[in-house]
Amino acid sequence: MTVINIVFSILAAIFIGTLFFYVFKFSGPWGTLWSFLLILIAAGLAAAAWVEPVGPVYRDIAWFPILFVIVAFAILLAAVTPPRSRRGLKASEEGAETLKEEAPYVAISGLFWIFLALLIFAVFFGIIR
Repeated sequence: MTVINIVFSILAAIFIGTLFFYVFKFSGPWGTLWSFLLILIAAGLAAAAWVEPVGPVYRDIAWFPILFVIVAFAILLAAVTPPRSRRGLKASEEGAETLKEEAPYVAISGLFWIFLALLIFAVFFGIIR
């Protein structure tokens, strides 16, 4: 993986991530732009490291597999975005009932860190292979 692949992956993930966040109003289950971008950047870098280059090549970058993986991850994360009325609830507003309702979001937060760690391992192992 070259520096150009890394820069292209990061820029493509930022572009697609901001497009989904600001235009389509999807931010993934975590509700923030930075977490959405972290997942997309890691997925793009893993695709650049692991996916066999196919399709059109521009300046030694097979850009199609990278864009395909980033868009696929963005669509999957957009599909699990909770409705806006469910996000941002505080325990002090509705008591114990709210804590029960927020339990899935706490589990998703743990899954975010596990998923991000696995993607980073995939990137590192793809670079050193």
